[in-house]
Amino acid sequence: MSVGEIQTVSEQRSAARETTFSESLWESQMGYARGVRVGNHVYIAGTVASDGEGRAQGEDAYAQTDFIIRKIQRALKELGADLHDVVSTVTHLSDFSHFDDYALAHKEHLGEVLPVNTTVQAQLVRPHFLVEVTATAIVAD
Repeated sequence: MSVGEIQTVSEQRSAARETTFSESLWESQMGYARGVRVGNHVYIAGTVASDGEGRAQGEDAYAQTDFIIRKIQRALKELGADLHDVVSTVTHLSDFSHFDDYALAHKEHLGEVLPVNTTVQAQLVRPHFLVEVTATAIVAD
């Protein structure tokens, strides 16, 4: 496709689509996948530090972010990608007082990759979750 051309919906749907799921109880409740790969693009849903029962994993933003990025990495691997393929992260913090702890864990996992990032404050799905991260990756051809 050249610059300026627009794909139709039917052309977009012709690309192979792979999905992966995690133990999240919300995936089946809401009807979404943890990750989707179409072509060389991989999209990972907003991910909190949750076990399969909705319990928070980690008491602080650093521990929760570490858990989240490892969970994202598992989903990426199931779709043929890895953290080095991440080009963008979007992060929701329950409060900006958690920023430094979150930022440290994000940098430890992605500091050599240097994806673009947007971080905002938002009310998360449960009060015990401090961080939610969404990731997008592009797998090199």
